Amino acid sequence: MPRIKVLPEEVARQIAAGEVVERPASVVKELVENAVDAGARVISVRVEGAGVRMIEVRDQGCGMAPDDVALAVRSFATSKIARASDLSTIETFGFRGEALASISSVSHFEIISSDRENGEGWRFACHGKEEVENSPAPHERGTTVRVRDLFFNTPARKKFLKSETTERRRILETMLSFALASPELELHYSVEGRSELDLVPAAAWRERVAAILGGGIMKHMVTLEGGAAPFRLRGFTSLPTHTRANRNHQFIYINRRLVREKSVLQAVQLAYRNVIPYKRFPVIVLSLDIPYDLVDVNVHPNKLEVRLRNERSVFDLVHRALKQALSAHSESTLQVRYSGVAARPPRPAAPAAVLADPELDYAAPRGGPAVSDGESYRSRIKDAYSSYMEGSASHREFNPQLSLKNAVRKPPVVPAAAGELKEEVGREDALFWQFNNAYIFIQVRGGIVVIDQHAAHERIIFDTSKKRLENEIPLSQQILFPIHLELSLRELEVFRTSAEVFHKLGFHLEPFGGTSILVRGYPQGLKNWEEGKLLLQVFDDIVQDRIPGNSHADRIIASFACRSAVKAGQRLAMEEMKMLADQLFAVPNPYSCPHGRPTIQRISLEDIESWFLRR
Repeated sequence: MPRIKVLPEEVARQIAAGEVVERPASVVKELVENAVDAGARVISVRVEGAGVRMIEVRDQGCGMAPDDVALAVRSFATSKIARASDLSTIETFGFRGEALASISSVSHFEIISSDRENGEGWRFACHGKEEVENSPAPHERGTTVRVRDLFFNTPARKKFLKSETTERRRILETMLSFALASPELELHYSVEGRSELDLVPAAAWRERVAAILGGGIMKHMVTLEGGAAPFRLRGFTSLPTHTRANRNHQFIYINRRLVREKSVLQAVQLAYRNVIPYKRFPVIVLSLDIPYDLVDVNVHPNKLEVRLRNERSVFDLVHRALKQALSAHSESTLQVRYSGVAARPPRPAAPAAVLADPELDYAAPRGGPAVSDGESYRSRIKDAYSSYMEGSASHREFNPQLSLKNAVRKPPVVPAAAGELKEEVGREDALFWQFNNAYIFIQVRGGIVVIDQHAAHERIIFDTSKKRLENEIPLSQQILFPIHLELSLRELEVFRTSAEVFHKLGFHLEPFGGTSILVRGYPQGLKNWEEGKLLLQVFDDIVQDRIPGNSHADRIIASFACRSAVKAGQRLAMEEMKMLADQLFAVPNPYSCPHGRPTIQRISLEDIESWFLRR
């Protein structure tokens, strides 16, 4: 075995540079961080050759004294800390004292700085480890750093760089990450002499976020707020109807430092679980203020990761804020009312055969007070739903299957004159209609709400079934003659490992020897049971891993909801459409089905008027 030896300083510095300087964007990140730490409020970045040929960062910060300019390039030389105890209370971006030393070791490096107002400054330049200049130079208060011929002495590292387009994009992303976190900064970024970014200080954080992400995206974002001193959370997150294919639009800041923090990312994932499609990600800009002594930022050379002393508290804070923000938006935007229809007394209750299958234990809410024009339909729904839930015990539980028996329907009215047509449109029933036997249209305040009947029913069944599991209140309908089902080995394994979940859903299943099971009961009110076909479909979904979900139980519930929900192409009676809308607007997350597909879309009056050039 070769003898251990101490590496030459040049090799050691290049190894250290490899940890800090991965690509040109890494250089920009380190230099802009130093500028911010120096108190700069105006920072300009110029790039040539995707940053390999030249990177220049100029700031108007506090600058450095002549003696400090050359010293700043030495390893472990820093003004940020002085003793070991300072590592636990770091309030700046940079602190390791390696950035400038690492950058200068793999480039032609030049730094000019002044801490004076009279234009006197100092210039230091080196090529790798070789010093080439250390002398006075004119410079206004602040610092300019130029990095030329990056990786000139490490050609192997240069080979691993991506295309110029990719490297320029990484630099721009780095600039935008600073811009998002610091709306008070004035930032300028140019490529090959062409301006790419010019941002003036923003009056409010929302203005800066809109300038970076785009005003169009901000229309789909809700505000986040949470916590109390010394923990504080604020930011913006997108609605479940607006997602991206990757996490490139997720910006997580802890004490204004862009990081990848697993507990925060897990909180985001959990908050959006079962409300966005699989492998889709929300747009989020999140800023956490945490006491510095509770955050260890010295765990990653590029400071991209941090260690939190109480990850659970941060997880709970983020998760709670996201759930509250999304729930609050649901409350505020589903303000449904009968536009243009004057208040009138309650309509007489329809015959029971119209509203529900008498064999089921579910009946639609009936009667109730008149609804004024200004009252939200969601409030009406909640009142009706609450009064229904307070009814007799036999009618308390929601049944996962809508009544789909042929209801007593009046023949369609064909108005003989315009006056009759106007009167017909004014009827409350005319505000609900089904299109293509798949979508329910509802006239609402300021527009129209469109509901996907299958996706909406999935969401209702999923939330109701999940609540049953949590409360352990299975409702089962016994079968007079038990059904025998033959399973595959993989399906049998699903049965064995999930028997408790199926039991809580209302299935009474027993092993029957070999790969067979016996079904003695299924969830009460289930209409499309089809002699066990639905259960086999659920088993197959789990075996084939077709259904997304963060837990095995969630995947089973989601599959059951999908298989038992009303299908597209199925005609619904007026009362069934209203029943579906009532129950959808009463669930916590009405905007998407368990697969993440949207359940509701809103077409505003403004959109309609713009189509016809009325705006």
